[in-house]
Amino acid sequence: MGRQYGGLMKDDLNEIYNIISADFGKTPGSGYDDMLRTGRWMYQSYPQRYKEILKGMAETSGLGLDKELIVCSMEYTYMPPSMQCSGIAAWGNYTSGGPLVFGRNYDNGPKLAEFVSVVVYNPEDGSIPVASLTYTGAVYVTTGMNREGIFLELNNGQPSEAMQLSNRVLSLATLFSFLESCGTLDQIDSNFHTSLPDNAFIINAANRTGAFSYEWATFNVARRNPDKDGLLVSTNHFVDPSWGVFDRKHLPTDLWDSRQRRENLLMLGEKCKGNFSAAAMMNIMSIPFKNGGFLMPPPHDTSYQVVAVPEDLTIWVKVSGVQDWTEVDLKPLFG
Repeated sequence: MGRQYGGLMKDDLNEIYNIISADFGKTPGSGYDDMLRTGRWMYQSYPQRYKEILKGMAETSGLGLDKELIVCSMEYTYMPPSMQCSGIAAWGNYTSGGPLVFGRNYDNGPKLAEFVSVVVYNPEDGSIPVASLTYTGAVYVTTGMNREGIFLELNNGQPSEAMQLSNRVLSLATLFSFLESCGTLDQIDSNFHTSLPDNAFIINAANRTGAFSYEWATFNVARRNPDKDGLLVSTNHFVDPSWGVFDRKHLPTDLWDSRQRRENLLMLGEKCKGNFSAAAMMNIMSIPFKNGGFLMPPPHDTSYQVVAVPEDLTIWVKVSGVQDWTEVDLKPLFG
Protein backbone atom coordinates (compact mmCIF):
# COMPACT_ATOMS: atom_id res chain seq x y z
CA MET A 1 0.00 0.00 0.00
CA GLY A 2 2.87 2.35 0.71
CA ARG A 3 4.39 1.80 -2.72
CA GLN A 4 1.00 2.42 -4.33
CA TYR A 5 0.51 5.59 -2.28
CA GLY A 6 3.97 6.95 -3.05
CA GLY A 7 3.65 6.22 -6.76
CA LEU A 8 0.18 7.71 -7.14
CA MET A 9 0.97 10.84 -5.14
CA LYS A 10 4.63 11.28 -6.08
CA ASP A 11 4.22 14.80 -7.47
CA ASP A 12 2.22 16.06 -4.48
CA LEU A 13 4.56 14.50 -1.94
CA ASN A 14 7.58 16.13 -3.55
CA GLU A 15 5.79 19.46 -3.83
CA ILE A 16 4.87 19.36 -0.13
CA TYR A 17 8.48 18.67 0.81
CA ASN A 18 9.69 21.50 -1.42
CA ILE A 19 7.25 23.92 0.24
CA ILE A 20 8.36 22.85 3.72
CA SER A 21 12.06 22.88 2.88
CA ALA A 22 11.84 26.40 1.45
CA ASP A 23 11.00 27.55 4.99
CA PHE A 24 13.71 25.60 6.82
CA GLY A 25 15.19 27.73 9.60
CA LYS A 26 12.86 30.71 9.18
CA THR A 27 11.38 30.21 12.65
CA PRO A 28 12.76 28.58 15.81
CA GLY A 29 12.66 24.79 15.61
CA SER A 30 11.96 24.76 11.87
CA GLY A 31 15.34 23.58 10.62
CA TYR A 32 15.85 20.34 8.72
CA ASP A 33 17.39 18.60 11.74
CA ASP A 34 14.59 19.81 14.04
CA MET A 35 11.85 18.54 11.76
CA LEU A 36 13.61 15.26 11.11
CA ARG A 37 14.03 14.71 14.84
CA THR A 38 10.25 15.01 15.31
CA GLY A 39 9.56 12.77 12.32
CA ARG A 40 11.88 10.09 13.69
CA TRP A 41 10.27 10.34 17.12
CA MET A 42 6.86 9.65 15.57
CA TYR A 43 8.23 6.83 13.42
CA GLN A 44 10.08 4.98 16.17
CA SER A 45 6.83 4.23 18.05
CA TYR A 46 4.75 3.35 14.96
CA PRO A 47 3.38 -0.18 14.59
CA GLN A 48 5.47 -2.07 12.04
CA ARG A 49 2.68 -2.17 9.45
CA TYR A 50 2.63 1.65 9.34
CA LYS A 51 6.41 1.82 9.14
CA GLU A 52 6.15 -0.42 6.07
CA ILE A 53 3.65 2.00 4.48
CA LEU A 54 6.00 4.92 5.09
CA LYS A 55 8.99 3.00 3.70
CA GLY A 56 7.01 2.13 0.59
CA MET A 57 5.98 5.76 0.11
CA ALA A 58 9.56 6.89 0.55
CA GLU A 59 10.70 4.41 -2.10
CA THR A 60 8.26 5.14 -4.93
CA SER A 61 7.94 8.90 -4.33
CA GLY A 62 11.72 9.26 -4.59
CA LEU A 63 11.85 11.25 -1.36
CA GLY A 64 13.71 8.70 0.71
CA LEU A 65 12.67 7.89 4.25
CA ASP A 66 13.99 10.98 6.07
CA LYS A 67 12.20 13.43 3.78
CA GLU A 68 9.01 11.36 3.94
CA LEU A 69 9.17 11.47 7.76
CA ILE A 70 9.37 15.27 7.59
CA VAL A 71 6.27 15.29 5.37
CA CYS A 72 4.45 12.86 7.67
CA SER A 73 5.17 15.04 10.71
CA MET A 74 4.23 18.36 9.08
CA GLU A 75 1.34 19.03 11.47
CA TYR A 76 3.74 18.81 14.40
CA THR A 77 6.58 20.81 12.85
CA TYR A 78 5.37 23.07 10.06
CA MET A 79 1.78 23.99 10.82
CA PRO A 80 0.14 25.93 13.69
CA PRO A 81 -0.01 23.81 16.86
CA SER A 82 -3.54 24.68 18.00
CA MET A 83 -5.96 22.29 16.23
CA GLN A 84 -9.03 23.98 17.73
CA CYS A 85 -11.65 21.67 16.26
CA SER A 86 -15.42 21.23 16.66
CA GLY A 87 -17.80 18.32 16.13
CA ILE A 88 -21.56 17.75 16.18
CA ALA A 89 -23.52 14.53 15.68
CA ALA A 90 -27.30 14.30 15.27
CA TRP A 91 -29.57 11.25 15.09
CA GLY A 92 -32.96 10.00 16.32
CA ASN A 93 -35.37 12.86 17.02
CA TYR A 94 -32.83 15.36 15.72
CA THR A 95 -32.95 13.77 12.24
CA SER A 96 -36.64 12.77 12.45
CA GLY A 97 -35.57 9.16 12.19
CA GLY A 98 -33.12 9.74 9.36
CA PRO A 99 -29.56 8.40 9.49
CA LEU A 100 -26.99 9.77 11.91
CA VAL A 101 -25.07 12.68 10.45
CA PHE A 102 -21.79 13.99 11.80
CA GLY A 103 -20.23 17.38 11.08
CA ARG A 104 -16.67 18.29 12.00
CA ASN A 105 -14.44 21.32 11.48
CA TYR A 106 -10.68 20.82 11.46
CA ASP A 107 -9.25 24.16 12.54
CA ASN A 108 -5.52 24.27 11.93
CA GLY A 109 -5.06 27.18 9.56
CA PRO A 110 -4.69 27.47 5.77
CA LYS A 111 -1.19 26.03 5.34
CA LEU A 112 -1.06 23.19 2.79
CA ALA A 113 -4.88 23.10 2.59
CA GLU A 114 -4.64 22.26 -1.11
CA PHE A 115 -3.09 18.93 -0.11
CA VAL A 116 -5.97 17.64 2.02
CA SER A 117 -6.82 14.15 0.76
CA VAL A 118 -8.95 11.09 1.42
CA VAL A 119 -6.77 7.96 1.44
CA VAL A 120 -8.39 4.51 1.48
CA TYR A 121 -6.33 1.64 2.89
CA ASN A 122 -7.38 -1.90 1.92
CA PRO A 123 -5.01 -4.21 3.84
CA GLU A 124 -4.71 -7.90 3.03
CA ASP A 125 -3.98 -9.12 6.56
CA GLY A 126 -7.58 -9.35 7.75
CA SER A 127 -7.73 -5.78 9.08
CA ILE A 128 -10.77 -3.62 8.33
CA PRO A 129 -10.37 -1.20 5.38
CA VAL A 130 -10.10 2.42 6.53
CA ALA A 131 -10.51 5.83 4.89
CA SER A 132 -8.34 8.53 6.46
CA LEU A 133 -8.92 12.20 5.74
CA THR A 134 -5.82 14.26 6.44
CA TYR A 135 -2.88 15.82 4.61
CA THR A 136 -1.17 13.92 1.80
CA GLY A 137 1.80 12.00 3.16
CA ALA A 138 0.56 11.78 6.75
CA VAL A 139 0.01 8.14 7.74
CA TYR A 140 -2.40 8.40 10.65
CA VAL A 141 -6.01 9.31 11.42
CA THR A 142 -7.42 12.64 12.59
CA THR A 143 -10.70 12.02 10.75
CA GLY A 144 -11.59 8.57 9.49
CA MET A 145 -14.21 5.94 8.78
CA ASN A 146 -13.89 2.20 8.34
CA ARG A 147 -15.86 -0.26 6.22
CA GLU A 148 -18.02 -1.19 9.23
CA GLY A 149 -19.29 2.40 9.46
CA ILE A 150 -17.28 3.46 12.52
CA PHE A 151 -16.42 7.16 12.29
CA LEU A 152 -13.77 8.83 14.46
CA GLU A 153 -12.66 12.45 14.62
CA LEU A 154 -10.03 14.07 16.82
CA ASN A 155 -10.17 17.38 18.72
CA ASN A 156 -7.28 18.78 20.73
CA GLY A 157 -7.91 18.46 24.49
CA GLN A 158 -4.97 20.49 25.79
CA PRO A 159 -7.10 23.27 27.32
CA SER A 160 -7.96 20.65 29.96
CA GLU A 161 -4.57 18.94 30.26
CA ALA A 162 -1.43 20.48 28.79
CA MET A 163 0.80 17.42 28.89
CA GLN A 164 2.95 15.76 26.23
CA LEU A 165 4.63 12.40 26.73
CA SER A 166 7.29 11.20 24.31
CA ASN A 167 7.39 7.58 25.47
CA ARG A 168 4.01 6.61 23.98
CA VAL A 169 2.77 5.60 20.57
CA LEU A 170 1.60 8.60 18.58
CA SER A 171 -2.11 8.85 19.34
CA LEU A 172 -2.99 9.63 15.73
CA ALA A 173 -1.47 6.27 14.73
CA THR A 174 -3.37 4.59 17.57
CA LEU A 175 -6.66 5.89 16.16
CA PHE A 176 -5.72 4.38 12.80
CA SER A 177 -5.22 1.01 14.49
CA PHE A 178 -8.58 1.33 16.31
CA LEU A 179 -10.39 1.73 12.99
CA GLU A 180 -8.47 -1.19 11.45
CA SER A 181 -9.43 -3.51 14.30
CA CYS A 182 -12.87 -2.39 15.55
CA GLY A 183 -16.21 -3.11 13.90
CA THR A 184 -18.46 -1.94 16.74
CA LEU A 185 -18.62 0.92 19.22
CA ASP A 186 -18.24 -1.63 22.04
CA GLN A 187 -14.87 -2.62 20.59
CA ILE A 188 -13.92 1.04 20.25
CA ASP A 189 -14.83 1.53 23.90
CA SER A 190 -12.64 -1.39 24.99
CA ASN A 191 -9.70 -0.01 23.03
CA PHE A 192 -10.00 3.43 24.58
CA HIS A 193 -10.09 1.90 28.05
CA THR A 194 -6.88 -0.03 27.42
CA SER A 195 -4.87 2.77 25.82
CA LEU A 196 -3.53 6.17 26.90
CA PRO A 197 -2.53 9.01 24.55
CA ASP A 198 0.67 11.02 24.20
CA ASN A 199 -1.38 14.25 24.47
CA ALA A 200 -4.81 15.07 25.80
CA PHE A 201 -7.44 14.63 23.10
CA ILE A 202 -11.18 14.52 22.67
CA ILE A 203 -12.16 11.75 20.27
CA ASN A 204 -15.71 11.59 18.99
CA ALA A 205 -16.88 8.16 17.84
CA ALA A 206 -20.06 7.36 15.93
CA ASN A 207 -21.78 4.65 13.93
CA ARG A 208 -25.18 4.48 12.28
CA THR A 209 -27.07 4.43 15.59
CA GLY A 210 -25.34 6.88 17.94
CA ALA A 211 -22.25 8.73 19.09
CA PHE A 212 -20.03 9.17 22.17
CA SER A 213 -17.19 11.50 23.10
CA TYR A 214 -13.99 10.16 24.66
CA GLU A 215 -12.20 12.72 26.80
CA TRP A 216 -8.77 11.09 26.61
CA ALA A 217 -6.25 12.41 29.13
CA THR A 218 -2.71 11.08 29.48
CA PHE A 219 -3.68 9.35 32.74
CA ASN A 220 -7.33 8.33 32.26
CA VAL A 221 -10.29 8.37 29.89
CA ALA A 222 -13.95 9.27 30.32
CA ARG A 223 -16.63 8.24 27.84
CA ARG A 224 -19.08 11.13 27.75
CA ASN A 225 -22.66 10.38 26.82
CA PRO A 226 -24.61 12.54 24.34
CA ASP A 227 -25.62 16.02 25.46
CA LYS A 228 -29.23 15.25 24.52
CA ASP A 229 -30.93 12.09 23.32
CA GLY A 230 -29.80 12.28 19.70
CA LEU A 231 -27.29 15.13 19.95
CA LEU A 232 -23.57 15.19 20.77
CA VAL A 233 -21.38 18.29 20.53
CA SER A 234 -17.68 18.64 21.27
CA THR A 235 -15.01 21.33 21.15
CA ASN A 236 -11.65 21.38 23.00
CA HIS A 237 -12.27 21.06 26.73
CA PHE A 238 -13.43 18.19 28.92
CA VAL A 239 -17.02 18.53 30.14
CA ASP A 240 -17.75 15.14 31.71
CA PRO A 241 -18.53 15.83 35.41
CA SER A 242 -16.32 12.94 36.54
CA TRP A 243 -13.20 15.06 35.92
CA GLY A 244 -14.01 17.52 38.68
CA VAL A 245 -11.11 19.98 38.46
CA PHE A 246 -11.06 19.64 34.66
CA ASP A 247 -14.69 20.63 34.34
CA ARG A 248 -15.22 23.57 31.99
CA LYS A 249 -16.35 25.82 34.86
CA HIS A 250 -12.84 25.66 36.30
CA LEU A 251 -10.99 26.66 33.15
CA PRO A 252 -9.22 29.94 33.92
CA THR A 253 -9.82 31.31 30.42
CA ASP A 254 -11.89 30.30 27.43
CA LEU A 255 -8.87 29.01 25.53
CA TRP A 256 -9.55 29.00 21.75
CA ASP A 257 -13.15 30.10 22.48
CA SER A 258 -13.87 26.47 23.31
CA ARG A 259 -16.73 27.24 25.72
CA GLN A 260 -18.42 29.62 23.32
CA ARG A 261 -18.10 27.26 20.38
CA ARG A 262 -19.73 24.56 22.48
CA GLU A 263 -22.63 26.86 23.37
CA ASN A 264 -23.01 27.79 19.71
CA LEU A 265 -23.14 24.12 18.74
CA LEU A 266 -25.77 23.33 21.36
CA MET A 267 -27.94 26.24 20.19
CA LEU A 268 -27.58 25.21 16.55
CA GLY A 269 -28.50 21.65 17.49
CA GLU A 270 -31.77 22.79 19.05
CA LYS A 271 -32.49 25.21 16.22
CA CYS A 272 -32.14 22.42 13.66
CA LYS A 273 -33.80 19.69 15.74
CA GLY A 274 -35.90 17.39 13.60
CA ASN A 275 -34.39 18.69 10.38
CA PHE A 276 -30.80 17.44 10.43
CA SER A 277 -29.57 15.87 7.21
CA ALA A 278 -26.26 15.97 5.37
CA ALA A 279 -27.38 19.10 3.52
CA ALA A 280 -28.63 20.79 6.69
CA MET A 281 -25.35 19.99 8.45
CA MET A 282 -23.40 21.61 5.63
CA ASN A 283 -25.55 24.71 5.96
CA ILE A 284 -25.01 25.20 9.69
CA MET A 285 -21.28 24.51 9.30
CA SER A 286 -21.06 27.55 7.02
CA ILE A 287 -22.12 29.91 9.83
CA PRO A 288 -19.12 31.95 11.07
CA PHE A 289 -18.21 31.81 14.74
CA LYS A 290 -18.92 35.53 15.17
CA ASN A 291 -22.48 34.91 13.94
CA GLY A 292 -23.21 32.08 16.35
CA GLY A 293 -21.65 29.25 14.35
CA PHE A 294 -18.32 27.44 14.54
CA LEU A 295 -16.56 28.31 11.28
CA MET A 296 -13.35 29.83 12.63
CA PRO A 297 -11.60 33.00 11.39
CA PRO A 298 -7.82 33.58 10.98
CA PRO A 299 -5.19 33.01 12.24
CA HIS A 300 -6.21 29.45 13.16
CA ASP A 301 -9.10 29.30 10.75
CA THR A 302 -10.97 26.23 9.61
CA SER A 303 -8.70 24.15 7.38
CA TYR A 304 -11.32 21.72 6.12
CA GLN A 305 -14.80 20.48 6.98
CA VAL A 306 -16.30 17.00 6.89
CA VAL A 307 -19.86 15.71 6.95
CA ALA A 308 -20.20 11.95 7.46
CA VAL A 309 -23.16 9.56 7.23
CA PRO A 310 -21.86 6.23 8.59
CA GLU A 311 -24.95 4.28 7.50
CA ASP A 312 -24.22 5.11 3.87
CA LEU A 313 -20.41 5.00 4.15
CA THR A 314 -20.43 8.47 2.63
CA ILE A 315 -18.53 11.65 3.47
CA TRP A 316 -18.54 15.15 2.07
CA VAL A 317 -15.42 17.31 2.24
CA LYS A 318 -15.01 21.07 1.93
CA VAL A 319 -11.56 22.69 1.92
CA SER A 320 -11.65 26.41 2.65
CA GLY A 321 -10.44 28.41 -0.34
CA VAL A 322 -9.75 25.26 -2.38
CA GLN A 323 -12.99 23.37 -3.11
CA ASP A 324 -16.66 23.38 -2.16
CA TRP A 325 -18.48 20.40 -0.69
CA THR A 326 -17.45 17.25 -2.56
CA GLU A 327 -19.11 13.87 -2.01
CA VAL A 328 -16.98 10.76 -1.55
CA ASP A 329 -18.85 7.44 -1.65
CA LEU A 330 -16.56 5.06 0.20
CA LYS A 331 -18.49 1.87 -0.55
CA PRO A 332 -16.86 1.11 -3.92
CA LEU A 333 -13.45 2.13 -2.59
CA PHE A 334 -13.38 -0.30 0.31
CA GLY A 335 -12.02 -3.71 -0.65
